[in-house]
Amino acid sequence: MPSEDHGHGADTGSPPPLSHTLNVEPSAIPSLRNAFAGALSKLDEQIEQAITEVRVRPWAGDPVSQDAAERFNERSLESGDSALIALENYQRQLKSAMDALTLVEQQYQSIEEDNTGLMGQQGSR
Repeated sequence: MPSEDHGHGADTGSPPPLSHTLNVEPSAIPSLRNAFAGALSKLDEQIEQAITEVRVRPWAGDPVSQDAAERFNERSLESGDSALIALENYQRQLKSAMDALTLVEQQYQSIEEDNTGLMGQQGSR
């Protein structure tokens, strides 16, 4: 009988695929991208802090605190479903969303330039 992990089992470290569609007015893209960039900046700081400051050392120098420190570090930073992995997955998703917004904005601008050029050609006839 297969076991169910309910989201708590081993993780491959990669974020789940994005399956949501977001409809955005072209004029809102820059402000939306800025909001994502702000969130990403804050998240980058949290990830850096987690990497450099969250890891604990055995506080009493005994086997019990050694075991507790190892378990804390494993759960917080190293396991497939650790808090750090979750933050890094979220970071990748934000970057992916920003890249998609940039691509859509470039495509929109290209279409607008083409349309402006076509209108200019029709007006000069």
